[in-house]
Amino acid sequence: MSSREELQNMTAAAQKPQTRRASPRIDVGEPTRAKAKHRQILDAARELFLESGFDTTSMDAIARQAGVSKATLYVHFDDKDDLLLALVIDECHRFGPKTLWQDNGEPIDLRKALRTIARTFLEGFLDQRGLAMHRLIMSCASRYPRVADVFMKAGPERCDAEVGAFLRAAQAQQLVKIPDIKLAATQFLSLIQGKEILKWALSMSAPSEAQHRALIEGGINVFLAAYERNSAAARQPEKQRRARSAKARARR
Repeated sequence: MSSREELQNMTAAAQKPQTRRASPRIDVGEPTRAKAKHRQILDAARELFLESGFDTTSMDAIARQAGVSKATLYVHFDDKDDLLLALVIDECHRFGPKTLWQDNGEPIDLRKALRTIARTFLEGFLDQRGLAMHRLIMSCASRYPRVADVFMKAGPERCDAEVGAFLRAAQAQQLVKIPDIKLAATQFLSLIQGKEILKWALSMSAPSEAQHRALIEGGINVFLAAYERNSAAARQPEKQRRARSAKARARR
């Protein structure tokens, strides 16, 4: 199953029951013109929501921006809430975080793989388009739980699951020793992002390439010190046991 199909399955449950009419689902068999109208409306809504805010943007304004009639707008979307949800789903499909890791069955280079996962994860958050949508979602999430649910499943929860799958594979190859995979996945993603995503979302300066690199490498070092089987931290208990044994033999 493709990542797009997985996301469609995850978001299906978040679709609200329609009281007037179901929003059309544009598929391959429908006219190209209808697809184009659907895209025009989503693009117009995105521009206005990000420029003026969700609350102050009217359906009239969206129709004008899209170059369609209000009747056409309501054929595609039941109301503004429905349009917001469709926009979030569309953005997650088209511009959401890339796949962080897929098992190819080959031996894992632990540090190299973690570095690739970290860079791929942060790319999505440090992109201007992704940042703008992130702000919009945060501003609406408390009042529109379905939006928050779609975003969490498509973004943070999927990323946690993919890192968890990687850590299970690394553990199967005896590279790490992790008692709680789910917790460790969350810890890793927290370590490599630090405060940078928060600062960027607050319109503070984006990290420089050097800061970005240092944050990733530092996070990886801390993570491996805790969980890598051959790390100095992992060997320390064994060293202490040997030292105690040597002292015990010396006292005999």
